[in-house]
Amino acid sequence: MVNPFKQEVSSGSSAPERQQLKGQSSLDLEAGDTATEQAQSSASTKSVLMKADQAAQRQREEIDKFSAVTSLDWKKIPPPMLAQILVSIPFKGSGTDPDYYLSPVQGMIFALRCFELGLSPFSNEVWFNSKNNKVNVTFEGKLKLARMHGLNLSPPLFERQPADALKPLVAYKCTIQAPHGKCEYTATLKEWMVTSSPVWKAKPDHMLQLRAAEKCLSFATGSGSSELMGEQDLQTGKEVESFIPSFTQEK
Repeated sequence: MVNPFKQEVSSGSSAPERQQLKGQSSLDLEAGDTATEQAQSSASTKSVLMKADQAAQRQREEIDKFSAVTSLDWKKIPPPMLAQILVSIPFKGSGTDPDYYLSPVQGMIFALRCFELGLSPFSNEVWFNSKNNKVNVTFEGKLKLARMHGLNLSPPLFERQPADALKPLVAYKCTIQAPHGKCEYTATLKEWMVTSSPVWKAKPDHMLQLRAAEKCLSFATGSGSSELMGEQDLQTGKEVESFIPSFTQEK
């Protein structure tokens, strides 16, 4: 005969007690997971706060660097600071080329040449060719230089070739009267069309007139031409709008 008391003792605990112990163990496990998660969350929060503090410190250091800037006139900004600012600006690449940043040396070259020219490196009057470290003057810049030097230039006269607007465009002839005489240049679509440019495709007449005027202006002022003919040297602004009023409506 089996002793029921002996079986109860051998089992160690009753069924309700075992269930209670099992439940308590599960709660302890869940509590342990929660503590771990809390620790991980706390570490993550501290990491985020630390990174935010570091970013704020870097920003304060960057702002402190500008303490040497006492004027908004770019010519009065210390050259090293000017170069540092220029290397932080993305410049538009030519055609399908990606945008690019200047190196510190290129930034200094750009600043020095712009100072010599009297044209702002932050304007559309100049652009920097990172492939040969040359500073180029845009159409807008050439017009400003002409005005700065007191050159009395006539508004450009354009002659479409052929004159019949219903026929395919071939070229534009530009004529400008300068103090030393008349200057002319004929820009052909075959020579200057930039096939990769959406602007050229959309407005070939407008762009070819700009090219003819830019080249003609180079001869009229003796300023020379940009060595990489693309879109950068055809940038326009208030100088071009004043020189060729009709272009304001064609933008």
